Amino acid sequence: MKRFIDFWKQDIINKFIVIVSLLLVGGVFAFFFMLTNMPDGKSLRDAVSEILPKLSASETELPPANTPEWTATPLAFNIPPTAMPASPTNNLPTLIPVPVLETATPTLGLIALTPTEGLFTASPTLGITSIVSINKDCIPNHPPQTGRVVEVIDGSTIRVLMDGLVYVVRYIGVAAPEDKFKGETARQINSVFVYGKDVNLIADVSDKDNSGRLLRYVLVGDTFVNLELITQGLGTALDVPPDSACTQTFRQAGQSAGSVTPPAAP
Repeated sequence: MKRFIDFWKQDIINKFIVIVSLLLVGGVFAFFFMLTNMPDGKSLRDAVSEILPKLSASETELPPANTPEWTATPLAFNIPPTAMPASPTNNLPTLIPVPVLETATPTLGLIALTPTEGLFTASPTLGITSIVSINKDCIPNHPPQTGRVVEVIDGSTIRVLMDGLVYVVRYIGVAAPEDKFKGETARQINSVFVYGKDVNLIADVSDKDNSGRLLRYVLVGDTFVNLELITQGLGTALDVPPDSACTQTFRQAGQSAGSVTPPAAP
């Protein structure tokens, strides 16, 4: 027995192949044997059916289910009659007359605002006094330069385009307000006078100041802008010799406007 087991373990794969081959050969041989020995009138399917047992499922009839019968039994409710209280003939609340009060309708009105002294409104629509032809007799009889204002820097300084070049022009005899609010107001009013307009520039004695700005009297038509700003209280008279041709006129306008004239520059 041991020798048989040892023999079987040796080269077991080849032996397994041999066994499978023998089984296949046996199966083929049995198939051909059945074909050659098949009775007349029978098919291969019939022969296989005779060999294999017939498995037929027996049909089991289930007994009919007992369906319960339902009987409708009417329910009887005995509701005793309830006595309803008799409704009153008049259950509405009594109306009490209420007097109607007249409502006073407020009437809207306009309140006139009185401007406070020393306050300025920074708007081009300020109530500027009518600009009329102002005394220009103090202006020296020098030939004017003509240009167009392209920028307003502050209440006494502008930029003017002349002959294709832009020059910074400083108003002679006018000191712009040092207060930030008043200074902005003066700048805006100055813009109303000159911005985008053609101006005539007339020199006094000096041509430029130490900063290289042109020193000029500025006119727009018949309006003497230097004097107009002082008259409107948007600048004070400033005397810087030797450009003093209109100093007296500017001081008189400043006194009428209530502005304080700064001391003359040395």
